[in-house]
Amino acid sequence: MRKIVLVGLGFLCLNMSAQDTVKIKTALTSDQEAENAYNAGLELMTKKDYNMAIEQFTKAISFKPNFDKAFCNRGAARYEAKSYDASIDDYNKALAINPINTDAFFGKAQSFYAINKKDSCVAYLSKTTFIDDTYSKAFYLNGQINFEAGDYKYAISEYDKAIANKKDYAYAYNDRASAKKQSGDEAGAIIDYEKAISIDPKLFFAYNNLGSCKRNKGDNAGAIEAYNKAISIKPDYYIALNNRGTAKLNLNDFAGAIADFDAALKIKPNYVLAMNNMASAYIKKKDYKSATEWANKAIQADAKLAAAYVNRGIAKQMLKDEEGACSDWKKASEYGSAEGKRYTSGFCD
Repeated sequence: MRKIVLVGLGFLCLNMSAQDTVKIKTALTSDQEAENAYNAGLELMTKKDYNMAIEQFTKAISFKPNFDKAFCNRGAARYEAKSYDASIDDYNKALAINPINTDAFFGKAQSFYAINKKDSCVAYLSKTTFIDDTYSKAFYLNGQINFEAGDYKYAISEYDKAIANKKDYAYAYNDRASAKKQSGDEAGAIIDYEKAISIDPKLFFAYNNLGSCKRNKGDNAGAIEAYNKAISIKPDYYIALNNRGTAKLNLNDFAGAIADFDAALKIKPNYVLAMNNMASAYIKKKDYKSATEWANKAIQADAKLAAAYVNRGIAKQMLKDEEGACSDWKKASEYGSAEGKRYTSGFCD
């Protein structure tokens, strides 16, 4: 964005006595007033003071009614303030002035995405990339939409385009890795997660994702190292704490696993995955009473959590409650657990 810096006028050097002064009129033009307010709005955007930014962009528009960039940025500020209908209205006004304003097309797409109108979002992403086929954020968002739809192959192709146009796009590398992981390409996913981290070493969720890939490949020590990085950046990252606990459990570090699950639950008390993992840890410790208690908590929090029924069934069987075990495994099977079905077939009538 072009910034106009206004330099104050100095005193004129006239031949007059010391007590005489001359007042110079320094009134700004409407365009200059508009630019000043616009620049102030941009500065407020960097500070995430979106309401004040909206005021400044509105002021800019009052001085310059055809200021498409001010409409576009007011739309962006309203988007950040979650006023999505108002943001779409501003983007429409920007486009009425400048029909090839790609930022307005993309902003409109983002706003439609935020209100779950994905067809409209995709339509405006297409308009964006038709005008500018290097607009990496548009390809990235289209990749995200296709990822959510389960079309990982197409998502990867869109992330490819985003990265081709922005070589240091850490988020695109991270999300392409996730698409590769969902497609079964764990090795490719690891490469992309590591690339994302090399670009942005503070990308805590990329470390977590990398850890999960390594854990899936049986490298629990490497997974723990990645989770440690994630947690060092974001100490309240309960997902990484839970995942690190799972890796420790795989290495039979029961105390370490339980400590991590407990830490995750202190941050997010209703985190059912950590509750169920607690049950798994106590089963491995052969403390079946505690395992049952934790499985109960998980089921109370989520009555359809199949894995918790499996764990409670195992604990009940070890406590000689065969009928209760079979009841739980049947329930797990009803909720889609292959493990529950296998236990039911193997141990129950």
